[in-house]
Amino acid sequence: MKRSIFTFFIIFSWISIIKAQPNGGFEDWTTEFSYENPDHWQTFNFLSQLSPPNPISAFKAIGIDKHSGNYALKIKTVFLNNKPSQIKTGDSAGAVFTGKINYSPPSRTYGFPYTGRPENLEFWFKYLPVGGDAAGAGIMLLKWNGSSHDTIATGSVVLLATSAYTLSQAPLQYNSIGLPDTAIIIFTASNDSVLARVGSTLFVDDVQFTGWVGMDEQKLNSDKVKIFPNPAIDNVTILVEVKDAENVRVFDSSGKLAGIYKIHNYSTNVNTTLFATGIYCCEIRDKKDKVITTGKFNVFK
Repeated sequence: MKRSIFTFFIIFSWISIIKAQPNGGFEDWTTEFSYENPDHWQTFNFLSQLSPPNPISAFKAIGIDKHSGNYALKIKTVFLNNKPSQIKTGDSAGAVFTGKINYSPPSRTYGFPYTGRPENLEFWFKYLPVGGDAAGAGIMLLKWNGSSHDTIATGSVVLLATSAYTLSQAPLQYNSIGLPDTAIIIFTASNDSVLARVGSTLFVDDVQFTGWVGMDEQKLNSDKVKIFPNPAIDNVTILVEVKDAENVRVFDSSGKLAGIYKIHNYSTNVNTTLFATGIYCCEIRDKKDKVITTGKFNVFK
């Protein structure tokens, strides 16, 4: 199988390797207009269709420029001669992300469906920078809550010069016990738009997720959460002895959000009458929507 990047994520046994993005080895490409794009990924190559045209910034890499298989991805920082107002870019471009460019009307759709909780984004790269430039990779796991996306986890890594393919990892930092429904991966040949240098070139191959982070591994201040009765039948009280506790999010064992409950005087009551029998996890969040502790309870009917 084949910072800042995001100006623009009770099994739980170990899983050694989870395949990440479709076409993570960049073996599949499709011709669009006068250029090729890697399937399931999007580039800024479409800007080459403007008048005056912009240079191509993503290419199919072959021969010594691939890590395995037939092809790899080559990303090059290019100067933009033409910057349409609807596309928010700087003076240069050189990035590839999971998602899709919609041409009419112009818009971008980020990510691909994904429901895992990996430990790392792993990939092979080599990087030929101009001057003191640095490349970057990043990952964001999201979940739609009905009106907006919650951020389940994020991760990023700065990539420095290397003329030979090198294994790299972007560790994911989780701020939720829920399961995501979308993953966004991005690679850029110039990580900082201020320091970007035209000509910096990044090669990427064999992109995958590795490891697994279980929902029960987040035990921040777990000794300060009391849940009773447990198991519950019709109601459960969640007592949180943490000053900044604002609300409680309850998830079933599949990671589906079962409800959000406001904390008053350090406690909240959850009506479990309509809850199915099973294990429920809860995450306690502060006013900044950061998870400060977790807990779990059983419902028995």
